[in-house]
Amino acid sequence: MQTRRDTRGRGSVLPPDWLTRWPERRRFEDFSDFERGGLGRDGPVTVGRLGAERWVLKPSDEAVANEIIASVVGRSLGLLVPPAMAVDKGDEIWAASLRVPALRHDPRVGFNDRNPFRFGPEGPEDIPNYWQQVGLGKLLGDIDRKGGNWGLDQYGRRWDFDFSLSDHANFFLAPDTPEWNHYRKDRFKGDIESMRIRGLSSSALQRFLEPYRTLAESDPEKLYGWVSGVGDLGGLFMGKKPLGPSLIEAGHANRKAVGEVLRELGVH
Repeated sequence: MQTRRDTRGRGSVLPPDWLTRWPERRRFEDFSDFERGGLGRDGPVTVGRLGAERWVLKPSDEAVANEIIASVVGRSLGLLVPPAMAVDKGDEIWAASLRVPALRHDPRVGFNDRNPFRFGPEGPEDIPNYWQQVGLGKLLGDIDRKGGNWGLDQYGRRWDFDFSLSDHANFFLAPDTPEWNHYRKDRFKGDIESMRIRGLSSSALQRFLEPYRTLAESDPEKLYGWVSGVGDLGGLFMGKKPLGPSLIEAGHANRKAVGEVLRELGVH
């Protein structure tokens, strides 16, 4: 995993502040110039204008908190994930993400291709950091990370969109308690063991484990300090607690849980 401060030495396809843009809650009426976007996971999405920016909006309700958490966690870990926000539309809550223009996709990789072994135990030679990406997907709970919900910008950099932590979102927000820490260890250990018994080569396993080792050595205060002032956005998050402090507390618990799992499995 790369650090948040890595600018990769190239131009930006999004506004300069995208990397540290705080999540917020807006009204659907704040947007204008709507047009139909592409086909998302649950059907067509809507693209709307907010000031000088274009945002992708879609009905989400229960998943909107997940997408905001995923955006913050992804950017904190150095991934190119666009900012996300919650949008009130009548009685519904929609999720919105800043539109990344002109992304290209690898035609070989389908949108929901969840079989990481389709290219063999070593992975494809021409997809950089393939097993690290799979490992990060397992760690974050984003099971489609190795699939087609990403694209390359004009500089050849990978952007993740429709980024989701699925049920792992809770681990990145849940409190540091014995019960939740048991769940953390059980899930992280199960994810690693499942790959070991499926025939992953020794070299591929080492690459797969890189994100876990990085997380075990992380500093949650530095990772999530930039959102320490973000609140609960109207009660969106677990326990209606503020997002920033919850991410930091959970970050310490995740670091400890992953470190213990790696030592117990003898792969630290």
